[in-house]
Amino acid sequence: MRLTIKLIKFLEDLTLLILRIFSAETAKNITLKLLKLIYSLNLISLFASSNIEKSKINIKNLSFKNRIGIAGGLDKNAEYFHILSSLGFGFVEIGTVTLEPQIGNPKPRIFRFVKDKTLVNSLGFNNAGSVQVLKNIKKYKPMFDGILGISIGKSKNTKTKNAWQDYLHLMDYFYLEADYLAINISSPNTQNLRELSAHENLEFLMEKISQKKVQLVDMHKKNTPIFVKLSPDETDDNLKNLIEVSEKNNIDGFICCNTTTEHTYPNPGGMSGAKLTKKAENIQKKVAQLKQEKSSLIASGGVMSSSDVKVRLSNSADLVQLYTGYIYKGNSLLKKALKISSS
Repeated sequence: MRLTIKLIKFLEDLTLLILRIFSAETAKNITLKLLKLIYSLNLISLFASSNIEKSKINIKNLSFKNRIGIAGGLDKNAEYFHILSSLGFGFVEIGTVTLEPQIGNPKPRIFRFVKDKTLVNSLGFNNAGSVQVLKNIKKYKPMFDGILGISIGKSKNTKTKNAWQDYLHLMDYFYLEADYLAINISSPNTQNLRELSAHENLEFLMEKISQKKVQLVDMHKKNTPIFVKLSPDETDDNLKNLIEVSEKNNIDGFICCNTTTEHTYPNPGGMSGAKLTKKAENIQKKVAQLKQEKSSLIASGGVMSSSDVKVRLSNSADLVQLYTGYIYKGNSLLKKALKISSS
């Protein structure tokens, strides 16, 4: 048994090393396809992390098998969420999805800085569009054991003043299939998207989302929680306004946080990883102080170790998402995160 564990660990480490030969985006795509192959051969259990019974937690009437999830951006088109769940993640957030298919920004658009354990991406909501993503969800959900979050965002060509229409149409598409919806107004890679968090735009958007949810609850007799994904680059005043306006409109919680544009790398886009850790911790503390007790908090951004998971949970996070840390460290980080979150 120990020999098998050591062999699996060796293969994981070797794979991570080999993948660094490729560009960051190519390596990500190869990894996901490799996971799909392992899953199809019924070998995924060899790499999976066991779920500890006492890790179960109920949040917003959703039963999570554990507190550790994967952030939006890894499984953009809902092709791998069932596989990620089988590795041990308690929840998976897919997307961000837009109404129509988008190719995203020009390549190269993911830049890897191994020494710093960071990534800079300028992807720009590249995805297959709402129709195809919905088909994928329906195809793979019977094989899925976990909580499914769906991140939605405005299309590149949608003007700020019309963005609310995109979000409402996407709510129509995904309300029934989602266990929760994430409203992404914080990605730095879609032009003008962050304008939606400004006071003059936010109030209108949140009112529309709140009104739409009332309609959908009445229609489907299902209360799907809605979270707002926050930027780490918000001013204190705007952060306070964001939380107040969101809660006034019955938003269920916050995802804290997205990538930051405040970095010194020459590449355009949002930075994630180890150099985001302290900033993400600080903004999470502020959100925890500002939000009402009833609002749930999902920690994301710069979670690179089990000690980071411990800090986020001690600072009022109900759940924690991995992304860049998982890309750099693989399942070893997931196993450690699960252990610390269950202790």
